[in-house]
Amino acid sequence: MQNNAQSSGLYAHLLLVVVTLLAASGWLFSKFVITAMTPMFFLAIRFVSSGIMVGGMKPRQVLSTSPSKRTRALLTGCLLGAQTALWGFALMLSEGLGVGAFLISLSFLLIPVTGLMFGYRAQPHTWLAVAIAMPGLGLLALRHGFALAPSDILFLLSAVLYALYFNVNGKYCADIPPVTQTCFQLIAAGTVCFIAFLFWERDATQSVDGVWHWLALSIVLATCLRFLFLLKAQSMSPEGQGAIVMTLEPVWVAILSAWWLHESLSVMALSGMGLIFFALIVNAIGSLRAGRKQKLASAGQSVAVSGN
Repeated sequence: MQNNAQSSGLYAHLLLVVVTLLAASGWLFSKFVITAMTPMFFLAIRFVSSGIMVGGMKPRQVLSTSPSKRTRALLTGCLLGAQTALWGFALMLSEGLGVGAFLISLSFLLIPVTGLMFGYRAQPHTWLAVAIAMPGLGLLALRHGFALAPSDILFLLSAVLYALYFNVNGKYCADIPPVTQTCFQLIAAGTVCFIAFLFWERDATQSVDGVWHWLALSIVLATCLRFLFLLKAQSMSPEGQGAIVMTLEPVWVAILSAWWLHESLSVMALSGMGLIFFALIVNAIGSLRAGRKQKLASAGQSVAVSGN
């Protein structure tokens, strides 16, 4: 029995590694696509297409969703769309991908911080991780002479919005089935990006011919397949342990960016990214330990109740 649990946990962790690779590849695919298409037009196509494909997995469930749940999922998806739009503009302005990926990864630390607005309590390990990450952010800023680049600022704002989205989603959409929730949220996010396209990119020239394969990979691999593997892994992974594996995403992005885009980073930038990665590990390990303590405390209370 124990061997089966260990095998299941190992398989879940391997799946999560694949998820981080698919997520990292999504950065690369997106960077290639926006050389021929504007970011909002690309993101609108990507997310609406992905939402329809995900919804096609369980069409009856999606179509039978109550108006209340549908509204909550769509509104939460609009917040995701605003976050994605900022990410798309930042990606267009950025010279490489590595720094942006580490800045976005700060959302893992900001989730419990933004959760304070919803009555959640940030754990001590979160504040420790934030304290470690701040010098890393400072080193990244110093690479441009005591100032964050415009793309860095947009990536940071996107990280804040993603942390806010995570909390809003957990509070208002927890009772919505994952496939239904993802379907409506992706379609809503794509719609927000399309509205942004109408406002800022309508007169720009779009060309799908040279980048259609990158667009297809972005939709199928980096969005749909990533979502399926993530759901599968989350259902099998021991509680909290997946967070440690997920910290690999910015590392993969930096490696892929150096390999495919020949991005070179200064020692200062690498040091900043290293501190942020260390902060992510501290936060993930702290979350894992807190989860185990809570589980043990709950088990102890159950034993005490049954004993009485």
